Amino acid sequence: MKTRHSFFALWVVLLTGCFAEDEPVPPYVSPPGVVSRVIEMGPSYGTQHFYDLETDSVVAVVNRNSWDLAFGSSNLNRAIYLNHSKLMKVCDLGSVDFETALLPQQPVWTIDASSGDPDSTGIGIWAEGTAGNLSSKNHVYVLDLGFSTLGEALGRKKLQFLGFQNGAYRIRFSSYPSGPIQELSIPIDVNYSFMYASIAGLGAVVSVAPPSDSWDLLFTQYTTMVPNPDNGVLEAYSVNGTLLNPQGVAAVRAYGGEYDSLGISDLPFYPLSNRWDAIGYGWKRYDFNTASYLIEPQNRYIVRNRLGNFFNLRFTGFVNEFGQSGYIGLEYKKI
Repeated sequence: MKTRHSFFALWVVLLTGCFAEDEPVPPYVSPPGVVSRVIEMGPSYGTQHFYDLETDSVVAVVNRNSWDLAFGSSNLNRAIYLNHSKLMKVCDLGSVDFETALLPQQPVWTIDASSGDPDSTGIGIWAEGTAGNLSSKNHVYVLDLGFSTLGEALGRKKLQFLGFQNGAYRIRFSSYPSGPIQELSIPIDVNYSFMYASIAGLGAVVSVAPPSDSWDLLFTQYTTMVPNPDNGVLEAYSVNGTLLNPQGVAAVRAYGGEYDSLGISDLPFYPLSNRWDAIGYGWKRYDFNTASYLIEPQNRYIVRNRLGNFFNLRFTGFVNEFGQSGYIGLEYKKI
């Protein structure tokens, strides 16, 4: 899909009220049996938080700039993904000479679908063969590395996938338009959904997501298609939200009703989705009139975690007591 690059940051003002000094507002207390948690990404949105519902624990916190590419570790998924938290995009130049390859005058940039569908990645089908032995189509790609947490452009790289053999991906890359050519091998580990690589400098395999059997939700900035508020045209934007572990986690939005009203007998009426963005960012909205984020309290989510247990989850906030965004408040309970 062709996209037009857009990048923006929204500033947040926390709504406050006036109260008499002798009538302080009591702190919010979650109902009995409900877990309450704040995920502290911070206003720069510079970290990715992997969370386990079963134990109410943040399993890992990762610097979002530490990686560029994610490689599928499963025999069912040999797709290669861009770092969605940096607003990365890619242009496929086709079967051309690596050293002399240049962008056309009107490059076609693509992004990964935020659904996580392996058939809808920006890189696309890069090889042919079996899951254990893939021969590259030898296309050359130009990667736009997106933006830092300060909004600075991170530059471009030239990239080529050399194949997948003996349990490892092999890639070739350099600066764009030219520079020393580096090669890197990325071995897979089936205990993880993906293996990750940085193509800065000489390149490196880096640790990002924890083992796939240890977490359920990922709180992160990610790229998706959003209607432009001026003309309604879908464009690539960086949003902040919640993604699912692709290994066995599913969710669905349950509109309306009181939070405590959802029970086990209601589950058949809500078909679950394993899209990565089944929860996404729609639990909040930005009010341009008040220049603030508002939580959509009627949006509850049913989440089935990797162990098959069901949870009733809702979000309670996105800003801290100082009005800074990036502090995701949520609460949930087992159904």
